[in-house]
Amino acid sequence: MTTFKFFKVALIVVLVSISLIPPHVNAEVTCEQITLWVTPCIGYSVLGGVVPKACCEGLKKVIAAKKTKKDRQLGCNCVKDLAAKIPGLNYDRVNEIPGICGTTIPYKITPDLDCSK
Repeated sequence: MTTFKFFKVALIVVLVSISLIPPHVNAEVTCEQITLWVTPCIGYSVLGGVVPKACCEGLKKVIAAKKTKKDRQLGCNCVKDLAAKIPGLNYDRVNEIPGICGTTIPYKITPDLDCSK
């Protein structure tokens, strides 16, 4: 699959995911916001290369928005579910992004991550 076709498929997956995610009442951050913030990270997560500045900025917005336990659980589930929908996603690359961006997250993104903790 060419790079252009891949990004076209990935963008469609993201847009469909956004449309299917129900809004979360009483949460300060929504899954839709998180999805938009981390979308610039998809290219690196699948193909490698250089992490875009927009990816780091988005990740930092996600981290800053997770103020309550509910927000953190929502963010965790959102990223976990989004990652599962992206064909060819490399979880090792996904988990390198916080360090590359000069920040940390308190868990590793994996297909079986328990976001209730």
